[in-house]
Amino acid sequence: MPKPRALMATVSVAAAVALLISGCGSGSSTPTAGDSTTSQVIPELYDRLPQQVRDSGVLTVATDPSYPPCDYTDDSGEIAGFNHDLLMAMAPRLGVKITQEAIAFDGLLPGVQSGRYTAAMECITDNAERQKTVQFVDYAYATLSLMATAANPKTITSNPLSVCGLHVGVQIGTEFVDNARMFSENCVAQGRPELEVTNFPTAGAQNTALQSGQIDFAVTDTATGAWQNKTSNNAFTIIPSPMLARTYVGIVVPRDADDTAQALLGALQAIIKDGTYDQIMSQWGLSDAALKEPGINLAATRPLELPTRCGACGQP
Repeated sequence: MPKPRALMATVSVAAAVALLISGCGSGSSTPTAGDSTTSQVIPELYDRLPQQVRDSGVLTVATDPSYPPCDYTDDSGEIAGFNHDLLMAMAPRLGVKITQEAIAFDGLLPGVQSGRYTAAMECITDNAERQKTVQFVDYAYATLSLMATAANPKTITSNPLSVCGLHVGVQIGTEFVDNARMFSENCVAQGRPELEVTNFPTAGAQNTALQSGQIDFAVTDTATGAWQNKTSNNAFTIIPSPMLARTYVGIVVPRDADDTAQALLGALQAIIKDGTYDQIMSQWGLSDAALKEPGINLAATRPLELPTRCGACGQP
């Protein structure tokens, strides 16, 4: 996620159709028959987890809970979202408890690299640049769109040249920074003025700027944009663009943590096989984003078509 990418720091619980599946705890040894979810534990996956995770019985996953429906903070102050539900479904297969810790988006990858967190998950886009420092356990697709206010005073359309010379806001540390750069380069190549770009520390600050007219548009994960629009009385308009491609999003683990990656992949495969994955994605209205064959570093091993500069891209 998108990368993808806080649109809303707090969202009404009534708006969230969350499937809550509790994980189980574990001591320093392989879970025994006394554990409540023993029938779900896959020992070979548990054995691949880092020693400190097996010793503590807890696997900590960092997230920026600001991107519903990926991750957000609900009215009770708890982290919710479809990523949360996937993790809670995976936990019993791994034989440990999975907890999420909220941090800023631009700290997710460094936090994993430094070993502070075993993993990070926040609809993070798998791409070649990020694979230089971490690896991805890809679990879903994501699409991106442009987001303007409902009034759309600059008449932004799916034609990439409609944004030339406009003011775009992007969150620091996201792939949206690169998307904005490509749009700007596309404009210049066609003899149009480049974009004015403002970086924001959070997506919440970015959206406040959009609503107040400080910026003309932003780049967003399509599902997140749709959620934001739904929960703001249709304050925004979501605009697809041919220069924004479909991507993989993945759970991030250290580049050398092959066993951890395989354990998480195995847990994903298990919940896909038993139907839990499809149930979660369906309840969140994300069946189109479901990835039935998860994998590791799919942006490299099973690449999707990447966007390119294409002028008007055939758009009116």
